[in-house]
Parts: sequence; C-alpha cells; structure tokens
Amino acid sequence: MTDSRNSRARGRPTSYLHKACLNCRRRKTGCDGERPTCRRCRLHPPRSLNPCTYSHAPVGGTISLQVEESIETMENRIYELEHQLELLNGQDPSKVFLKEPYSNQQLQGLAPEPDTWDNLMQFGGIPSPIEVGKSNICAAIPRPNLDLFLHHFARHPFFFLDPMQFQQMALLPDLLPRSLQVAVALWATHVSENPLAESVYSEEELLARTAHHIAREIAAGDVLPQRMLHMIQTEVLLSLYYLDYGRLLEANYHRAGASSLAFISGLHQLGASSQNLVVQGENIPIQMGASLRMEMINAFWSVLLINNYCVAASDAPSSMPYDAPINTPWPTHFPNVAPSSVPFLDEDGVTGHSPLTLLTKASIQLERTMSFTARNSRAGLPLPSKFWAIETRLERFRSRLPPVNIGHPTDQISLVMHAFVNVAILCLHSPYINVYAEARSKCLTAASCVIVRLTHARLAEWEIVDPILGPLLAAVAEVLIASLTHVPQASADLQATLSAMQTLARRSPLIQRYLTVTQHQYTAAQQSLGLFGLL
Repeated sequence: MTDSRNSRARGRPTSYLHKACLNCRRRKTGCDGERPTCRRCRLHPPRSLNPCTYSHAPVGGTISLQVEESIETMENRIYELEHQLELLNGQDPSKVFLKEPYSNQQLQGLAPEPDTWDNLMQFGGIPSPIEVGKSNICAAIPRPNLDLFLHHFARHPFFFLDPMQFQQMALLPDLLPRSLQVAVALWATHVSENPLAESVYSEEELLARTAHHIAREIAAGDVLPQRMLHMIQTEVLLSLYYLDYGRLLEANYHRAGASSLAFISGLHQLGASSQNLVVQGENIPIQMGASLRMEMINAFWSVLLINNYCVAASDAPSSMPYDAPINTPWPTHFPNVAPSSVPFLDEDGVTGHSPLTLLTKASIQLERTMSFTARNSRAGLPLPSKFWAIETRLERFRSRLPPVNIGHPTDQISLVMHAFVNVAILCLHSPYINVYAEARSKCLTAASCVIVRLTHARLAEWEIVDPILGPLLAAVAEVLIASLTHVPQASADLQATLSAMQTLARRSPLIQRYLTVTQHQYTAAQQSLGLFGLL
C-alpha cells in the first residue's frame, strides 16, 4: 500500500487526471479543460446535446466556491430573462415562470437581431428560451454567400431544390431552416478562392453549426414536405462536404440520415401522378404543384446518388434497402409520365435522358456490381450465371452512353458517368485478372476508355471538382499497376492517370488522399519489379 501511494504521489497530479469534461470523458477524446465550455464541445457538440460540465473544481478552487459561482450566474441569468421579456412583451416579470413560460405566439413575435450570423446559438449549454426563439426565426442568407453557392450548385447533381425559388426564399427571413442557411455559408466559404468578408466563422465552425442545427431540426419532427426537403438537402450537402475532405465516416453518417429522411417522407413512392405520399405505410394526401413534385423526385435520386458515391469511396454497405418498392419517376420524367416498372435496372432508355438521370443510372451499375463481387469474388471457381448477366448489362449500358461533351458545362458529369460504368467493369473482372486472360483484356479496355476521355477533358478549367473521381481513377490506376509487366502501354496510361489526379487533387482532399495511396502502390510495384529485374 505504501508503494502504491508513493507511485501515485510521484505520478501526475490528481487535477490532471480529472481535467476532461464529462462529454469528453464519455467519448474518450482529448479535452482542453476550458470553462465554461471546452473547445471540442463547442465545435463538435455531442449528439445527446448534453452541456459541457465538469465533475471537479478547477485547479486552485474548491467545490463550494464553484457551486456558489454557478448559483450566482444562474440567478443573474434568470433576472435578465425576466426583464428582457418585460421589455419585449410588457408583462409583469413576477408572473413569468421558467417551465415553458413562453407561448409559440410570443416566440414568433420576437424579431431577429440585425447581424444574424453573429447571433447563432452558443454551444456547450442548454439554450435559453430567448435563444431558442431566435434559432427558430431564420434570417436571410447574405447575398454574396448565396450568389457564390448558386454559381456552383444551380446545376449540380446534389442540389435538387428549384434554384429560382430557393433564391427568393433565401433572400427573405423565416423561410429556410437554420441548418440549410449555415450549410450554404459553409459551401460558399469552401468553394471561394478568397474567404468572404461575410463569413465570420471558419469552415470548421460552420460545419459544427450545420451538424448541430440539423440534429435539432430532425429531432423536432417537422413533417411538412418543404421542410423535409430542406433537411434532406442539408444532409446531402453535409455528406458531400465530408466526402470531399475524405472524412468517410461522417460522410456515411449523413448519407444514411438523408436516406432515412427520404424513405420516411415517401419519396420512393411518388408514382406517376399521385398526390399522396406514402409515409410510414400510410397514404397522406398533400397539395403539390409541379415545382414541388419535381423537387421531391430529384431529391430522391440525389439521395440515391450520394449513397452510391459513399459506397464507391468507402466500400461501405448501401443505405438504400434492396427490397423497397420504388416507383418514383426518373428526374427527366414530367409529372404525368409513367415511371419505369423497374427503375433500378432500366438502362435501355439512355438516349434523351438528363445528365442527372444517366449519372444516377451509372452509379447504380457500380453499386450493384460492388455488392455482387463482395459476395462472389472467389477467383478460380466457375463464374455464376449472374456474373454474365451483369457483364452483359454493363457492356450494353456503356455502348449506349453519349460521348463526353468536351468544353461543355456537363463534361465533368459525362466523364464521371463513363468512369462509373467502366470502373464497374473493372470491379467485376479484376478478381480474375490473374486467372483468365479475357478478364485482363476486359479490365484494360475499360481503363483505356476512362483514360481517353480523361486526357481530352479540360481539367484545369473546372471550377469545382467531383471528389468521386479520386476512388474511380485510383481503381483504374490499380489495374494498370498490376499490368505493368504484361502490357507495354500500361506505363504511359498510368502516368496520364497520375498526372490527371495531380491536377484534380489541388481542389479535392479526397482525390489527394487517393493520389497518395496510388503513388505508394506504384513505388512499391517499381521496387518489387526492380528486384526481379523486370524493369
């Protein structure tokens, strides 16, 4: 016992061992011990929304002193709240109670502060009723933020809201939820070459605030169609942001959230001309105009697309249930056009479809192929009949895709579309590349299809880069690395692929991440081949 006491005495002081707040101790993460709210709780509030609290007194203080200070602070805050309401509503402060003291009408009557971006809710504690009221009253998005966001996202596959209506709503207060406002500011700051003067917060802070507000809005349970679309849009933008930065765990979390909201809202059951939503098995009649209906259709396919992006980048399971009956029309269908009976596998009507529809169909091909190979990739065994059915479908789909429109605003979407299908072919045949000569030939042909379109694309002119090109081009490079000793052209094609990835990696951390991995693989292959005298 004496040795144990002496060892504790010689170790770190007791105050150090209990420095972390309760949230950080529960999450087992580092904590700076800052009071009243540590940095981690301020930037990354827990999903439980528990306030940042400590189970110990600060160094140099006592428990009783801390309690007295807390009581004094709470009393001062109660006094401020009572007299703020007295000034706002002309009420007698003696009749105000802290248990749900304010009606919804009173909260709706509160006007937001002029500088809304400086008055976002503070983290690390339970918000006061005044703060809750302000958080529900959304102000207009600053015009520079909005213009920059729409410049990049008005025709983006992951922005499904009507741009004209969204612009009108964004310039007026109390029409957009707080999470979508901050998400717009986040992306405007992210794509801006120079930080906007209106963005007083860093990307990290805006990201934390967006995640904080979307969690609160989902917990509120607002089922109005327009509000649900806004929440889904925020989740999609968050997932895309995390994906672009290579933070795949968070990207998968928010794409799962978007998928859940889409299915809960019945976006997979819109039908040909139905005016009902199938929400949790119940038909709910709603009044939807053509614009709202098209937003709902595009929302579902954007959610499916971000799901397939995350599957391709992280090799994680899909969030879209395979057994769900889906009869939502493709994005190109007008409100009264009947949807395809099997929309997931309908690849025949390629001509005339919009880029979003073709991109979504191409991503479905890769997601389905990855799911199949994950269950059946046992090289050397007889190939199942489904293997040949998938190969036939992929080859037919690839042959009917339109060419890449070089110099056209949709050239990047066309390139990604072709890359999805060809990488699906790589994914199908690569497990057998060292077993069947035909498998190697199929893989090299698919890689060549991607490289030819890649070398003709004007990569340097792209204002924003699709991060999915990182894992797609890395898959192409991996096949080329495996073929260095078999195909003379593989080395030149690999250099072209790495050069394109270097150009794109300047604007996408995810592509930079895959470029680094690919370069390491290439270096290791060169060293291995050099040892055997094959180079």
